[in-house]
Amino acid sequence: MMAMLVGRNFTAGTGECVMVSIIFAGQELTAEQQLGIDIQCTTKAGDNFSMRSNHGPGKRHPGGPTCIFRGKEVPAFVCCTTKGGISSELLMQMLKRMDNLDLFPRVPDGPLPFLLLDGHGSRLQLPFLKYINDPSHIWKVCLGLPNGTALWQVGDSAEQNGSWKKIRNNHR
Repeated sequence: MMAMLVGRNFTAGTGECVMVSIIFAGQELTAEQQLGIDIQCTTKAGDNFSMRSNHGPGKRHPGGPTCIFRGKEVPAFVCCTTKGGISSELLMQMLKRMDNLDLFPRVPDGPLPFLLLDGHGSRLQLPFLKYINDPSHIWKVCLGLPNGTALWQVGDSAEQNGSWKKIRNNHR
C-alpha cells in the first residue's frame, strides 16, 4: 500500500491516481475554483441559472478531477494558500481525507500505508508529523534529501508536465 505525492497529486505505487490536489494562490477560494469551470460549456438558463442546471460532468461547472481508486470515488482536494504552496497543515488534511475514505485500510498486523515524499520543509512540521504518528492512523513516510527537492518532484518532469508548462508559459 504505497502512495507518492507527485507534483501535488497522490499516485499509488502501481501508477494509479489516488487523489488530485489543487492548491491555488490566494486568501480564499472563489466559486469558480471550488466548482471548476469548463470554458467550452455555456451556462444553462434552467432554474434561473441554478447550480442544479450547471454543475456536474459536461456542464459549465464540472467540479474538480476525480480519481477512482480501489473502487472508491476520490474527489479532488481543492484549497488555497497565500502563495499557492503546500503546507504541513494541508498535507495532513490530504492524508486525513484519504483515511476518512478508507483508501488504505488498516488491519491488525497488516501493512501500513507508505508515503514517499520529497524533502520539502513542510514535511518536517508538527501538524504533519503528529498526524502520521498518531496510533489511530499511522503512515510510514520516507523523505528524500532536503537539498534534492527538485529531483524528487517527478511531476515537474518534462515527461509528465512539460507540455502543460509550455502551454502555460506561451499563454503568459
